[in-house]
Amino acid sequence: MLVVEDEAAVRDPLEKFLTLHGFEVRSAATADAALQVLAERRPDAAVIDLRLPQGTGRDVVLSIAPPIPVIIFSAVPHESERLEHIRPNTRLILKPFSLVMLAETLQRMMETPVPPK
Repeated sequence: MLVVEDEAAVRDPLEKFLTLHGFEVRSAATADAALQVLAERRPDAAVIDLRLPQGTGRDVVLSIAPPIPVIIFSAVPHESERLEHIRPNTRLILKPFSLVMLAETLQRMMETPVPPK
């Protein structure tokens, strides 16, 4: 699982929560760091904030090959809604969000097969 969020106050609890729910988590605080993690290892899923330093979350989202599940979380819905339509198996969760809802959404996405385009 890749978690990409520049705010430690959001990233750290999210990483701990996902780890407690059985996910092996790698995290990044910038778009560049996330792209480096992706170059080293393909995640089973990703949770990505769109507004990041050193690049954009959009770049990170589009660099992850479908059908890997991606959850975009953002306080600005219009920025991320287009990505839901561009990339298969992508969902939007608006900030602030419930950790339980995020984990349930991830679980459903990972269990549901994505048909090829």
